[in-house]
Amino acid sequence: MTQTKFDKQVEDTAESVAFGIGRFLAGRPMDGVKRTDATFWRTGTRVLPKVERRVSRSSYRAGWKRLTFRVSALAAAGAGGYQAGWVHQDATVATAQEIWADPDPAITVLEQTGIAAASTATVSTAAYLALTRKRRELMREWVIPLHEALALPLRLPEQTDPRRYLHIPRNFSEDDAVIPVDVPGHLDFSKDLVADIITTKLALEGVTFSWHLAGRETYVTVKKTRKPPAKAAFKDPKVREIVAAAKESAPVIGIGSAGRIVTGDLDAESPHILVNAAPGGGKSVTLRCIACQMLHHGSLVFVLDTKRISHPWASGLPGVTYCRDIADIRDQLIELGMEGRRRTGSPTAWGSTPTQRTSGPGC
Repeated sequence: MTQTKFDKQVEDTAESVAFGIGRFLAGRPMDGVKRTDATFWRTGTRVLPKVERRVSRSSYRAGWKRLTFRVSALAAAGAGGYQAGWVHQDATVATAQEIWADPDPAITVLEQTGIAAASTATVSTAAYLALTRKRRELMREWVIPLHEALALPLRLPEQTDPRRYLHIPRNFSEDDAVIPVDVPGHLDFSKDLVADIITTKLALEGVTFSWHLAGRETYVTVKKTRKPPAKAAFKDPKVREIVAAAKESAPVIGIGSAGRIVTGDLDAESPHILVNAAPGGGKSVTLRCIACQMLHHGSLVFVLDTKRISHPWASGLPGVTYCRDIADIRDQLIELGMEGRRRTGSPTAWGSTPTQRTSGPGC
């Protein structure tokens, strides 16, 4: 039997209603177009390819959130209609008849309610704009420009909401700030390029990048390296405790970033410490700091001051041999070389075996 046009329309309508109910209960977009990678349980973070129009924020919501909102709105509307049309049916009909007979009081109430609603909306809008001003400035000045620079390297559609993958706090320039950035799971991008763009666009210095690329959730965490203190004075009780607890073979040189203790290593096969710095960079202070700690442990200190003015503090101190003249420096270097050979038991110098060691104060 040939299907009539009316039957076809009924069939299409029933099919559309069935699909609509399914999309409603599944928390999917009612038009059936999937625009983001959101699932029923997981919130979306990126726009799907070939999506050209601007994507609304609701498209990023997980399906269960959309379903909860729809059911709540439908339940509220149904409860209101049930109360007005069934439970309080007589009162509703009487009110409608009164308004129909004399609409002026109702119009007056509507005018007053409208004025109050408009005033409330104006105040609420002004308060919202004032409270979100810094956030909007953050979006305009930093987040959106960073998104425009990262969209191509990360192969993200330009319609992607930057707030979905750029979690930049307002205090991102502070030392203890943490900046998480979600990256695509396909990993088809250059980590070095992405790191350079983030550093440049956010004007960051001294940051570290921790890449988490295993599993389903892939992201990078950007942290600023805490700057070392400008000065670590020995009169500070904490510095005194650190120096007192240091090993004899590991003199404290300073306090690094994040409170890290910087020490020398005098247990190595050829222990030495080289300080390369411009005039006034702290070479003499570093040497004095190390020498004082070595003297505290009973070592002998030899200061060869060719400039004659770098280490005047060492002159006349017990346990310190201070040399200014070239001849004195030469003689002292020879004596130090002989002492070093004696302590290492050099066969060529003393005719002994390498296993014979002679102890003595550290130098």
